Amino acid sequence: MEQKKVCSVPYEWHIGNANSVVQFMKIGLTNEAFRSYVPIIQGEVEQIVKKYPGFKGNKGSINVVDFMAELTIYTASHTLQGKDARDRFDSNMAKMYHDLDMGFSAVNFMLHWAPLPHNNARDRAQKAIANTYVDIIQKRRAEGPGENKSDIMWQLMQSSYKDGTPVPDKEIAHMMIALLMAGQHSSSSSSSWIALRLASRPDIMEELYQEQIEVLGPDLPDLQFEDLAKLTMHQNVLKEVLRIHTPIHSILRKVKTPMPVPGTKFVIPPTHNLLASPGCTSRDADYFPNPLMWDPHRWDAGSSGIVQTDYEEEKFDYGYGLISKGATSPYLPFGAGRHRCIGEQFANVQLITIMATLVRMFKFRNADGSKEVVPTDYASLFTRPVTPAMMEWERREKS
Repeated sequence: MEQKKVCSVPYEWHIGNANSVVQFMKIGLTNEAFRSYVPIIQGEVEQIVKKYPGFKGNKGSINVVDFMAELTIYTASHTLQGKDARDRFDSNMAKMYHDLDMGFSAVNFMLHWAPLPHNNARDRAQKAIANTYVDIIQKRRAEGPGENKSDIMWQLMQSSYKDGTPVPDKEIAHMMIALLMAGQHSSSSSSSWIALRLASRPDIMEELYQEQIEVLGPDLPDLQFEDLAKLTMHQNVLKEVLRIHTPIHSILRKVKTPMPVPGTKFVIPPTHNLLASPGCTSRDADYFPNPLMWDPHRWDAGSSGIVQTDYEEEKFDYGYGLISKGATSPYLPFGAGRHRCIGEQFANVQLITIMATLVRMFKFRNADGSKEVVPTDYASLFTRPVTPAMMEWERREKS
């Protein structure tokens, strides 16, 4: 039987080994792991700022989308896959991950096999990145794990399938691609929107800076995992960015068995496809008054900016920690139910740490002083800003 493929990764891997991936990913998604990730992420932000051409001098302008694409590749690879994986990444690798990302378009739901230009670029990138991971895996097998004994790649290298077959290096490489895409492409878009929204509201950015001084102290010590929960305004900014700019704008599902539509005479037959847009309800005035206004303070305790519901009370453990089931929630940036994003907590750690580090280093603003942000690019399934997405920056004076 001819092997089916989805985005150049074997189809049977997606189906047969999904549960195994969840089990291995849990290793890298514990609070213990997050404690080690925060200083790594802060360090990566500080290092790229020193080297990035757009941050030369004390003030200037930058295309924030390109910058965040590169930054989130570095933070996700270093934390989830180890320093040896991180050391293989550069701006060219970030470009290849962008090519992979552009394979996630609505047309590819049906035509992933078609010889379209973006599909060809996707496949070239997949092969190059997979070969990079295979090189890293083979080097680890020869030299040992070093400091990477607890990361997901090393755990997979020691693992076998239920029949005792060791996981092949090529399949581990494919899993690493999927893992890094899960930790990078949506975070890249969300971190870009955070920066652009702060540039449109310098007053909010200053509130964040003052919150760090008040909560963490005027000397602004290095960030720790426990600090993130104390930065409530930072959390509010992230929630409001994810509300307005829901990371995935469209979710497609293929109907496998006849599906009656409740309350009607209609039955959706197999072979049909359904599309849902989880961002619709987060822009619904029934739940969020004045929904198109970006206002982080709507998440303040007691605020009238959110119509209170009881959906957050329902909790469930799908195998990676107790989370809100969220099935009836109007706010779904990470999905709901058993298909809720397993990387939700990692994304929060990554995005708030990036935000907090940039806030203590810079002031952002729009060149024209407006509160506008660039339009949304819907070409892929992720709500990325249209490029170039320029903003001005100025270094904060050291006290």
